[in-house]
Amino acid sequence: MSHLPAPGRALSRRGVLTGLGALGAASALGLTGCSTSTPGSGSAAAGASETDSIKFFGNALGDNAQKAAWQTIISGWQKKSGKRVEPVVYPYDQAATQLVLAAKSGSFEGVGQGPWQLLAPSGILADLSDLAARMDLPEEVLDPLRVDGRLHFLPTTASGIGMVCDGRIADEAGLEDGMSVEDFATGLERIKRQDPDLIPYAAVTKNPDLKDAVHWMWGWGSDVVTPDLACTIGDAASVEAITWYRELQKAGLTKAGVARTDARILYARGQAVLYDDAPLAQTFLRSNGGSASLIEATRPLRRPSAEGRPSVNRFWGNGLFCSAGKGEKTSKSFISYVATDLGATTALYKQSALAPADPTVADRIPELRKDVFQTGFRKVIAQHSRGAAWDRLSTAAQIDTAIGEGVAAVLAGQTGVQSGLNALRKKIDDALQDGS
Repeated sequence: MSHLPAPGRALSRRGVLTGLGALGAASALGLTGCSTSTPGSGSAAAGASETDSIKFFGNALGDNAQKAAWQTIISGWQKKSGKRVEPVVYPYDQAATQLVLAAKSGSFEGVGQGPWQLLAPSGILADLSDLAARMDLPEEVLDPLRVDGRLHFLPTTASGIGMVCDGRIADEAGLEDGMSVEDFATGLERIKRQDPDLIPYAAVTKNPDLKDAVHWMWGWGSDVVTPDLACTIGDAASVEAITWYRELQKAGLTKAGVARTDARILYARGQAVLYDDAPLAQTFLRSNGGSASLIEATRPLRRPSAEGRPSVNRFWGNGLFCSAGKGEKTSKSFISYVATDLGATTALYKQSALAPADPTVADRIPELRKDVFQTGFRKVIAQHSRGAAWDRLSTAAQIDTAIGEGVAAVLAGQTGVQSGLNALRKKIDDALQDGS
């Protein structure tokens, strides 16, 4: 699960250092595994209570792209509740380390943004199931987040990594929602024939973003990782998916060595027709100098499916979590305010282009209802997105990194598809065991 970086920054789905360094820190500090003696466990055992102030751990107030919106939110909640918020601000790329250190020292009391998975094994996080029960959130997103039936993380933005395209060229090539992967590839070939200099699909073909391979493997019918944490990478469906993905590159329909940031620039320059991104795609398009005509023509495209299976995207979003016990009720009040208050959600949308996770709340924001791109993205992408079974694990970032490295090796021709995925499965099995 991610917390958002600034719109001008490379977008990582997870606010961690890549997960590896932070996970090592968490292990060294005793926050991973199944320990029953945990920092803060006495406070949690005392039961949920109110406090006059809460701490707010995160990078949002230090991020120019989000600061104004969060200042508005905090001011609004303080006025409504009569309580105080004490910010604890850290840089985006230090979230994992700072949260782990706060948890170990016993100073994590309040609300947090970032890789909550690293804190979950310690037992210091509150169950937010009661807040989710009062919201209209998709189970496809919530289910993978639950740890032993408890929901420690409440999404405040819930969308997916989906395809965006230049609608003018896509229409000419016959690219449309609900296509099969065969018809999709045919459309890409039409684009290539018409203009050999164009990259039809600026798909991610190198790390750190090649976890994008997950939604293609899902689309072919592979679980990748089952709900009970068994890795299926290397099965027939995943092999077919990655073989197809590799063939697109061999045919020149995608380009080798493309990261998400590269794809955004290629698309903004008019050198690519479509690529994969979060709902902030138009924000990135503007920051990369995209023309007004391209911004207007940009629209989401439903991910094509294999053999009539449903279209599916990898979940993308952010949210909040809080400590259990002392101040828990106050922290939950703040989280609920961020997720459902019309003023708070409007501020996040207007100033950061982020729609609220709850569609019943989103539908109450007049400006959002008039936003053609965001409305389309919610319908075409967000409604067809789901979380991964490993999103709840402390090794989630490690697993995403390993998937990207394994698929990158296949695309680079360093290994065959079957042998490469078999080797990848062994790495994922180890990471699943470490995180569960």
